[in-house]
Amino acid sequence: MIRVSSFRQGITWLMLSSSVAFAVVIALLLSLLHLNHVDKMNESHAQAISQVISNATSRFLLFDDAEGLTNSLQYFRGIPELQHIHVYQRSDISAEQQLRYFASFNREGLAPIPVRIELITSFSGARSQANYVEVARPVMIDNEQLGYIYLRTSREHSTQAVWLTALASSALVVLTGVCVWLLSLRARSKLMLPLDTTVDIIQRISRNRDYSIRLPESRLLELQQLAISFNTMLARVEQHLERQHQAERNANELNAELERQVQQRTTALREANAELIETLEKLHQFQRQMIENEKMQSLGDLIAGVAHEINTPVGLVITSTSILQDKLELMQQKFQENTISRKDFERFMEASEDNLSLIRRNIERTADLINQFRQLAMDQFAEETREVNMRTFCQALLRSASKRYPALSDIDVHIDCPPELQITTRIGPLRHIFKQLLENSMLHGFAEREHGRIDLHVERLNGKQIQIRYRDDGAGIPESLKRRIFDPFVTSRRRQGSTGLGLHLVYNLVTRALGGTIEVDSTPGQFTEFSMTIEA
Repeated sequence: MIRVSSFRQGITWLMLSSSVAFAVVIALLLSLLHLNHVDKMNESHAQAISQVISNATSRFLLFDDAEGLTNSLQYFRGIPELQHIHVYQRSDISAEQQLRYFASFNREGLAPIPVRIELITSFSGARSQANYVEVARPVMIDNEQLGYIYLRTSREHSTQAVWLTALASSALVVLTGVCVWLLSLRARSKLMLPLDTTVDIIQRISRNRDYSIRLPESRLLELQQLAISFNTMLARVEQHLERQHQAERNANELNAELERQVQQRTTALREANAELIETLEKLHQFQRQMIENEKMQSLGDLIAGVAHEINTPVGLVITSTSILQDKLELMQQKFQENTISRKDFERFMEASEDNLSLIRRNIERTADLINQFRQLAMDQFAEETREVNMRTFCQALLRSASKRYPALSDIDVHIDCPPELQITTRIGPLRHIFKQLLENSMLHGFAEREHGRIDLHVERLNGKQIQIRYRDDGAGIPESLKRRIFDPFVTSRRRQGSTGLGLHLVYNLVTRALGGTIEVDSTPGQFTEFSMTIEA
């Protein structure tokens, strides 16, 4: 026996189950991404703390001042997530360097941890454990290793993030289910109304045998097709009955019936065309929405990249300023108590010099980043166009780049440009494009090599355009970055100080300042080629 089920219930359960399943998958993916981001931020924060501690520890290891270092480590108790700090000194014993325990810091209320000499010699950097993040970092002065520091930071924020993420995901799934259920009630009421009308008319035709009744037109494509087919069937039945009762129907009646069928099909075709036009309009509207969404996503990535790049140097400046303020308050207290000594003053001067040097470097780093961000504005390249010989321009630019990158002398650079080629364009943007491409070749393409080849080909396509092809046989672009190479903050050397703004600026200069196009082709380990067409 066939089990009968309700079409209304089927619509509700289909929409509810599919939407809830989709919401669960999305919530799970977002939760995993969020938790992974929290762990990465904890490790990054722990490494930043270890860098500050390493800078503050070096002078104590150099002068073998364990007591001063122990007192100095107490200043880090103001970092709530910091739990333990161990400092180990490298000593020379029988011509073999070994590590020995030197000083430590343990947060009040936490039991001390054992000596970690064997652990820190096996890894360097940061890694997350179940309840904490541990970091091992060497202490260096003038390329000389004085020892190691080992520290632990709490992962309490990560645990809280797990619960908050689980709670938010559950709330999202429940809210999605409720909204979809309400939406399904509304949808099935609208869908079932024309279907109920159709069923009622068919039952009336079957009960009264009135084949002159026709199904009405519907806004739903399936019901419309059903109505057309059923109406055609009724017409044929009616024709058959009419032929039986009126065998002598004349040709005019037949022609009228044929005209009625043609009109019926014409109406159906007109309605199908109207539905097609409506579908195309909806598709165009969806495309515009997708473009707006991509613009908003790019803006969000740009803001996140700026915040990420500036956060680290500014955070180090704030930390160093806080340490220097504590040192100054201590010296003021000793001065007022008349207990200051020459050694205390020397330590204060050393600490001040180290922290001020760290502050200066990070402020310079921040200023350099801001200067790179300013280069993203095209207003600075709003200069007048002028005429220049392209070959002479390329040769002068190569000589200038050789002074900045001496290693460029080991690279074979070939310029293929007609000597008589004269162009009229904005020289500032064009100069910056070539400098950035040469810089990318030296810092990325030939970073692991001493020799290579760069080919620069320039030719005029027509009276108004020139084509520039820049190619190097360096390391190439990784497949994971090739599709996003012109996006801001995309780089494979984030830890080496690259910001990922160079090719984004090149793209903006080519397309906006010079009114051209740019394409990239690369094979990892073989070559990278940029092809540009500009108005000149």
